[in-house]
Amino acid sequence: MKSLKPRLKLSRGEERQNTDMTYLIVTIKQIKDNEAFQNYARLAKPLIERHGGQYLAIVRDPEVRDGEWPFVRTVVVGFPSAEMARGWYGSAEYREIIPLRQRGIDANIVMVSDLAELPVAGYEPPEKANA
Repeated sequence: MKSLKPRLKLSRGEERQNTDMTYLIVTIKQIKDNEAFQNYARLAKPLIERHGGQYLAIVRDPEVRDGEWPFVRTVVVGFPSAEMARGWYGSAEYREIIPLRQRGIDANIVMVSDLAELPVAGYEPPEKANA
């Protein structure tokens, strides 16, 4: 069975299957200043990549199957580890552009860990299930 885990691009075109991902989920409630938001997005992308992160999804209109989704945009970024995600968010370069983000958008930002890191009844990571 093929693993559903994303492949992260590394330097010089290398890729590897990731086993312990951390995901950064951004749900944007409102774009307050589009110019500030666009500037923030332009500056954030290379910082995310410099810290090992990769955009996995950017969605304006997700397919809601149940309930409501009150967000104008959803962004998912994958990092190889929680330490790398924390390193990005805590970096001096990123801290400098947080006011630009806050001026441009009203958003929630959360980090979630891969299921392989958390015990979930009845769940076995694909790597163990196929071993």
